Amino acid sequence: MATLDERFQKGLEMRERLAGGQGRIYKGAVPAAYDLAPDMYRISTESLYGSIWNRPGLELRYRAIATLTVAAIQLTTQVRSHIRNALNVGITPEEIIEILMMVAFYGGIPAAYNALAVTKEVLEERGLHVTLPETFDPSLEPKSLYDRGVAKHKAFISDVFGYHPTEPTPVERELDVLMHEYLWGAVWTRPGLDMKSRIVCALAALVVRGQYDVSVRRMIEGALRFGLTRTEIMEIGMQLAFYVGVLPARAFMHIANTVFRSPEFSQAEPRGL
Repeated sequence: MATLDERFQKGLEMRERLAGGQGRIYKGAVPAAYDLAPDMYRISTESLYGSIWNRPGLELRYRAIATLTVAAIQLTTQVRSHIRNALNVGITPEEIIEILMMVAFYGGIPAAYNALAVTKEVLEERGLHVTLPETFDPSLEPKSLYDRGVAKHKAFISDVFGYHPTEPTPVERELDVLMHEYLWGAVWTRPGLDMKSRIVCALAALVVRGQYDVSVRRMIEGALRFGLTRTEIMEIGMQLAFYVGVLPARAFMHIANTVFRSPEFSQAEPRGL
């Protein structure tokens, strides 16, 4: 087991990596606050950056995606830092924009636009001017957009309406139609972000909301069917414990554990996670 000093050193190295290397140290969005609670900086460097960000079960790319998703949804000052971190670990500007388009549906349009505005500022700091091409086809018939969304959803979760605990009302059905048209038909089908990254983004959004809901279970089931491992899913919860709080993270991990023990997935990987 690493000593506390060794964890601290690993944390400093991770902070440097997130800051882009070459001796730069990522100090976060509110360095002035460190003077008020110097132990907080030491503890967070050891526990979050030295212990969690360095864990082997989830690639750094996906840790950065999950963390950026949460920061955007929470409308935190730290979103600027996490955009920079994402760029520094190799996530492209186009991918960041696609992540934030996902956030619009899972965290709200205000959160997405706020983060997009900050992204534009960060990119301009680096001399980058990025605008995604317009790929949404407004000439599509709504039925075609709906069918495309249902097909994408079914490729991920076969029973696309199974999350209703009771018979849905007409208003709920209308919401289902809109989500299949625009979330699944217009966003999940976009080519600028790979499927695994979209799944990590969606799972992170469910962690930050901290809701014990059928939707969480179904998203975890879909992630497993797509090929994410138990370890990767649990590491998403682990990664976000310090960003959303331990209770929502544990709730997500508990739901995941019950999914792992269900008949469909109980033999997929060894237990003991």
